[in-house]
Amino acid sequence: MIGAARGPAGKRSVVGREVRAKRSQAERKGYGSARRDFHLGDVLLFRGRGLSSQLIRILTHSPYSHVGLVFPYQGRVFCVEAVGVGVRLILMSEVMRRYHGGIDYYEVPRAAPDQRDGAIGFCFQQLGKLYDRPGIFRFLIAILLNRKPAVRADQAWFCSELVAAAYRAQGLALAPVSAAYTSPADLAVSPELKLRYVLKRE
Repeated sequence: MIGAARGPAGKRSVVGREVRAKRSQAERKGYGSARRDFHLGDVLLFRGRGLSSQLIRILTHSPYSHVGLVFPYQGRVFCVEAVGVGVRLILMSEVMRRYHGGIDYYEVPRAAPDQRDGAIGFCFQQLGKLYDRPGIFRFLIAILLNRKPAVRADQAWFCSELVAAAYRAQGLALAPVSAAYTSPADLAVSPELKLRYVLKRE
């Protein structure tokens, strides 16, 4: 099955409209207040402004270009994500301070506690592994050519691939496509995710 980020331009435009409609109705809340509602394994979707982020947003007809998972620990909130330096764990306060763009907080309502634990554990096992530059290239080419490429196994990750694989390993499919060809747009329109907050800097 072809994911939301692929397929005819009309279908991709519908994805963009659906996400914009969700965001227009979502609560705007400062990070300092919203963080108290953050739960293990929930999803952060990022609206990047860099060149590569803009390319992903344009090709997927979505405001989102990046994704990570929430990891609260001893009163602090962390984000586990796959970025250019590889898979890492970073304080959300640092993400909010450094990130050039916006961040939206999505809940995963049907995820059971053991699935949330398992998804974060899966990501922790990948910490330090490389960013999947060849994989993101194949992903973008697949979108451009509207094709369903063969899945390749490797030990590197890009952002939405990591998040989708983490939950798929727990028996919860966040998108109808292979993790290796899941985009932030696919996650944004997933019936398994619910937009809770559009985060604001304080």
